[in-house]
Amino acid sequence: MAEAAKQKKDLYFVHLAIGFVVMILFAFILPNPEPITPIGMKVVGIFLAMVYWWSTVGALWPSILGLFLLGISGIGDVVLGAQLNGVVFGESATPLAGAVLQDGTVIEGINSTAIRQNLGGSNGVWMVAVGNYTVLLVLFAMVLFGAVDEVGDTKYIAKWFLTRKIFAGRPYVFLALFYACCFALSATVMPMTALIIMWPIGVRLMEVMGIAKEDRIWKFFFVGMFLVMTLGQPFWPFIGAQLIPISAFSSMTAAMEMPMSIPWGPYMLVNFVMTTLIMAIYLLGIKFIARVDVSKMKSVNPQMVEETMPLPPMNGLQKAFLIMIPIYVIALLIPDFLPANPVSTFMKYAGPLGITAAFVLFFLIVRYEGKPMLDFREVAYHQFNWGIFFMIAAAVYAATLLSNPATGVSAWLVQVLNPILGGQPEMVFVALMFLVALIITNFANNAAMAVVLLPVVINFSTQIGINPIPVAMGVILMVFVAMLTPAASPHAGMMHGNKDIYKTSDILSIGFPMCFVALVAYVFIGYPLCKALVAAVGM
Repeated sequence: MAEAAKQKKDLYFVHLAIGFVVMILFAFILPNPEPITPIGMKVVGIFLAMVYWWSTVGALWPSILGLFLLGISGIGDVVLGAQLNGVVFGESATPLAGAVLQDGTVIEGINSTAIRQNLGGSNGVWMVAVGNYTVLLVLFAMVLFGAVDEVGDTKYIAKWFLTRKIFAGRPYVFLALFYACCFALSATVMPMTALIIMWPIGVRLMEVMGIAKEDRIWKFFFVGMFLVMTLGQPFWPFIGAQLIPISAFSSMTAAMEMPMSIPWGPYMLVNFVMTTLIMAIYLLGIKFIARVDVSKMKSVNPQMVEETMPLPPMNGLQKAFLIMIPIYVIALLIPDFLPANPVSTFMKYAGPLGITAAFVLFFLIVRYEGKPMLDFREVAYHQFNWGIFFMIAAAVYAATLLSNPATGVSAWLVQVLNPILGGQPEMVFVALMFLVALIITNFANNAAMAVVLLPVVINFSTQIGINPIPVAMGVILMVFVAMLTPAASPHAGMMHGNKDIYKTSDILSIGFPMCFVALVAYVFIGYPLCKALVAAVGM
């Protein structure tokens, strides 16, 4: 792990230079191919540089730099001018006599300079990007779910799964429960945290069972643990990197004047079903294809786990946050699944942001042992990820620009890809999109790759006459099947760097066939399931 970090540090300035070269090429050197506009070339250059940096050096400063450069590029004035029906901003304080907004509102006697300073230019870029409801949602959700980990609930979740009596003397039942625990933790917090919790537990259990690294079950056990964590990562649509493409889809379709959104309930159900299916296939493969000897695992029992991870009884604070999780999820899903009634109408009006803020407020107001149940400052200090926060702001805003007619990027993509994707049968188109998503996500940032593909999904789905929502759902989930290279995700880098547990050959020999299994499963089972569930909720 230390060697991988050193190598990454040595290449830091190389990656920095490559990003700036890409940006300069698109902004000042390369001609703009029609219908991409000159301002569109600047946006593409900045976006590609951010994607490259997100994949190689981190999320925080590339996101802030990207927003700063977009702010001074002039795109804020271009977008606002388009919204004001082509008003050109000059130096003079000209009143916008009779200017009409897109929604039909007539503006009388408003100073154009004042509008530009507040809604256009650099100020407008930052206000729209950071003020997006998605960015505020992730702020509250990170703190709310960060508190679950902060109070220690994640360890109790792990212990509950691993102390079920049903797996005593049953190796495959034990593996299934262990992987279910990995899925729950990865979804609830994040894969990095889940790995930090589960790795030592897994290693200790293997030692107690007398399983050595030379035993074949060792590599299958640990690679399977990582596989289920990376599959489970995008489960919650309201927190983490998956929120970037989910929000970007809504922003892009709105910019194309065909507003749509990813329904959260069907999205989560598809992720759960497909992860369960893929892990079942994995366990069947271990037993019937690889024929791995698991006889040493027959000694595993709940008492062994109890001794490996002793914990005191849960206190009231821990119980409260654990109970909060299902109540919160139900509150979010009520508008999708209940018919119109006062409760569902109120929940829909409050929206995910209002509901999440209400839960945070509850834990801030209610006290436990003389203190607020949620110490916002302390939890945010340990659990809040500023890189994800600014990455969501930058990626969602940039995604909106890529679909805005003022940049011409979306129209250019249709023009270039039409010979390949235009007129294809539905399942061929879906298979191609999922395959491309799987390949590129293993070499670059997951969420950013989904954002790159979504304009293609939206345009060509519309062109061949299918609903883009199920295709987008599949692409978003496929980009998180990322484990083959260290660049696939931060936790993939952590996995590849942990040479004391994995060999690269172990990861690749198991990872390649499982990625293929995931692709086939999502094309022939996942996508039809997406279609059926989206149709069921009337979208």
